[in-house]
Amino acid sequence: MKTSPPATTNAKHLPPNAPRPPDHATLAALLEATYVRWHRIEEVERDPLRFPRRFRLRQDREAAGFIASAFAFGRVAAFLPVLETLFERLGPSPAATIANLSQDQALALAAGLGYRFARPHHVAGLLRGIGAMSRIDGGPESFIERSLGEGRSVTAGLSDLARAVRTGAGDLDPGFLVPLEGRAGPLKRLHLFLRWMVRNDGIDLGEWAKIPASTLVMPMDVHVGRISRLLGLIPPRRSNPNLADAVALTRALAVFDPLDPVRFDFALSHVGISGHCTGLNSAACERCPLSPVCTVHAQH
Repeated sequence: MKTSPPATTNAKHLPPNAPRPPDHATLAALLEATYVRWHRIEEVERDPLRFPRRFRLRQDREAAGFIASAFAFGRVAAFLPVLETLFERLGPSPAATIANLSQDQALALAAGLGYRFARPHHVAGLLRGIGAMSRIDGGPESFIERSLGEGRSVTAGLSDLARAVRTGAGDLDPGFLVPLEGRAGPLKRLHLFLRWMVRNDGIDLGEWAKIPASTLVMPMDVHVGRISRLLGLIPPRRSNPNLADAVALTRALAVFDPLDPVRFDFALSHVGISGHCTGLNSAACERCPLSPVCTVHAQH
């Protein structure tokens, strides 16, 4: 385990009667235990990452990764079947299938497919936009490389990438599936896609070797946000997580692994996806590696 200076906790933000955040060594050991417990290949079947992992060619992994991450909101069990049907239609090479879609072809591929805020015409816009964006010289990775080269962040590069997808969709609007500029949200799905493409650990895809893992930002979903607050890594709050929360959590985790702080994301999210953490004290807490430092569990 890497050695680092003491972690910066958010003790001053906790209620007066809340347990104090654990010391650095204790939290570091428990984060590593959580990583060992949940960062496993068998967990991938309960994760949208399972779809891009089915392909071997880089361009197919990029296309499949952007599509799968775009649907990664709400209940995992609800959107995985939608993606399963969509990838059956896209065939053995998603990149080739969507490379030069007409509007009618995109609508035919998306017919009858929708999930929560996304209707079939939004899915069609997503497919057409990704196909058009992928034809840009350098592909999707070039947006992130260019942003870092200009001294901007990976988040700025992802925003450029999302804009290119929306432009490429033409008259078809991808809607909620592609984040709009100027929103205060954490851009979780775009950061998730980037994590998949950059990190190389046997689970993530590791296709974009030129982008350092140290530049990534945590894909902040409700599970990761809740668990991080229970651990005192970021301040408690009632509202939905935003980009500032994601950046703050990334910095907090960088104390434990400065070269790859986002490596904890898969494990922390699957503590929630699995149902082991609901934010309430329960029998499941006894099996959670993080329960010794969880503020909810410690109060009971």
